[in-house]
Amino acid sequence: MLGQIQIKCPLCGSLRVSPNGTRPRKGRGVEAFICKNPNCKNDDHKTPKQFILTTSHEFKRLIFDKLKRLYEDLLKDGAKSKTIAKKYKVSPSQISKLRAVFVEALDKLEGLDKLVKVPQSDKTICMDETFLKIENGPIYIIVATGYKTHKILGLKVSKSRKEKDMREVFDEAEKNTKKPISNVISYGWGATQKMTKNLGREITHVIHKHKKPYKKVVVRHYFYTKTHRITLEIGIKNDLFKKRGRRVFYYAIFKTPLNQLAPKKRGRPKGSKNKSKSKKKSVKIKKPGKRGLLKVFYNGKRGYVNVDPYRLTLRFSKNMDPKLIAVLKELFELFFRKTFQNNVGEGSNSVLQSLLKFCGPKTISSFEDKIRAFVMIRNQPELLLKVRIDRNVRDTLISCNLITPELAHLMNQGCTLEIK
Repeated sequence: MLGQIQIKCPLCGSLRVSPNGTRPRKGRGVEAFICKNPNCKNDDHKTPKQFILTTSHEFKRLIFDKLKRLYEDLLKDGAKSKTIAKKYKVSPSQISKLRAVFVEALDKLEGLDKLVKVPQSDKTICMDETFLKIENGPIYIIVATGYKTHKILGLKVSKSRKEKDMREVFDEAEKNTKKPISNVISYGWGATQKMTKNLGREITHVIHKHKKPYKKVVVRHYFYTKTHRITLEIGIKNDLFKKRGRRVFYYAIFKTPLNQLAPKKRGRPKGSKNKSKSKKKSVKIKKPGKRGLLKVFYNGKRGYVNVDPYRLTLRFSKNMDPKLIAVLKELFELFFRKTFQNNVGEGSNSVLQSLLKFCGPKTISSFEDKIRAFVMIRNQPELLLKVRIDRNVRDTLISCNLITPELAHLMNQGCTLEIK
C-alpha cells in the first residue's frame, strides 16, 4: 500500500539511514534499513538500529496516534471490545491482543502496583466489593475509593473477602493518601467491620446496609486508652444532615479490655455432677435485648441535635459527650445537605463490572493486571500519551483507518502512497 516514504530511524528519528538487505515476511522479502547516525544508541547491541518500513519513526508515530484513540475508547471510555472492533474494522481477537500488549507496556513504564502517581488528599474512603463468575467459581473485586477525589486508591482481586483481604485494600489505599485515613464508609459486611475494629487506632466506620431499613445508618467510632478499646456507637437516619430541623439520634458506649482473659474450656467442670446445689435459681426473667447491627436504636440512649446545613451549624445539649459531638461534626462536614450512602464505592465497582469484558486466560493475576491498568488510566488519563506499544499491527488497521488529514500529513513529510 505504501510505495515510497521518507525513512527515519525509530530510535533517534535521524534521516541518516541506508539500505540493509531484505527480511523475510510471509514468503516474500521486504527491504530493511540501518541507522548511520553515530549518536544513535541501540541499547547494548554492537550494531546500529536495523528496521523495516513499518517500524520506522514516521510510520510508528502515525500508528501510535491511531492506537491512542483506540485505547481511549477501550480503557478511558470503557467501550466494549466488539464495539471497538466494529468501529476500527478489525477482529475482536486483535483488540484483545492489543489490550494485553498495553497492559504489558504500562507495567514496564509505570508498574501496576501504584494506582495513583501522587498521594491524594482523601481522609475518607468508601469500600465495596463485587464479584465476577469464572470457570472455577466466583472471584471478588474489592475496591477502596477516595470520597473526595473519586479515584480508586486500593484494589484487590481475590477468591475470598475476609478480614485480611479488606486490610490489604485498606493499607494500599492509605499508602496512596497524604494523611492517615480517618473515616471508612461501607455497607454491613462483617469482614469490613472486623477490619476497622482491629486496626488498633482511632477511626470512624460509617455503615449503611443494602437491606431494609435503608434509612438507618450506624456509626462506630473506635478510640483507645492504655487498657481498653472504647466503641462509641451512634444510630442515625440517613437524612440527618440533609435539611434544617431538630433531629434525634441514639448512642451507646462499650468498653473492651485489650488483654482479654483466655476463654474457659467447653463442657462441665470436673466433679460438678455430684456437687450440692446450694444456690437457688433467680426468679427474675431476663428479657433478651435486641441483637445485630441496629441494636443501638433500641438499647441506646436518646439524644437530640439542631441541624442547620445552610449555616453549617450543629447545636447539642450542654451535657452531651464531647467525643460524640466531635464525631458528628466531622461527619457533618462530609454529608451536609446529603444523605448517608456508599454510592461512591458502589459506583466504582459498577463501572468495573459493566465495562470490563475479559478475554484470554482467566486467572486471578491476569484479572488483577487488566483491572489495575483500567483503573490507572481512569485515575491518570495522561498516561495514554506516555505508553508506547511495541507491536506490529496488521495492514487492515492502517488501510481502514487512515483519513484524509493523516494522508496529507504523510505527503508533507515526503511520502508517496500507491493503492495496489
